[in-house]
Amino acid sequence: MKQLIGALILLLGLVLAGLLVLRIWGVTVLGQFTLLRSGATLLVLALALVALVVVWFGFFKDPRAGYDMRTGRRAQPKAGAEREEFSDLN
Repeated sequence: MKQLIGALILLLGLVLAGLLVLRIWGVTVLGQFTLLRSGATLLVLALALVALVVVWFGFFKDPRAGYDMRTGRRAQPKAGAEREEFSDLN
């Protein structure tokens, strides 16, 4: 997911740089008003995505669900929880 977001940001930066170069040479592919509306639309979509993520993790996920909080000072996995073995790393 992180790589996808990074690729989208890189692509957006390249497009904006290309439009800037065209603007320097006097070529108008898109008008300034269209670019502002597109930027505002992307900003609204980004804010909506952040709000959805906050609401999802705030109300629908229980981070303590897979841990037994009664044992020791650190959260321990519940007795029936599966654990990955890393014995093949040696």
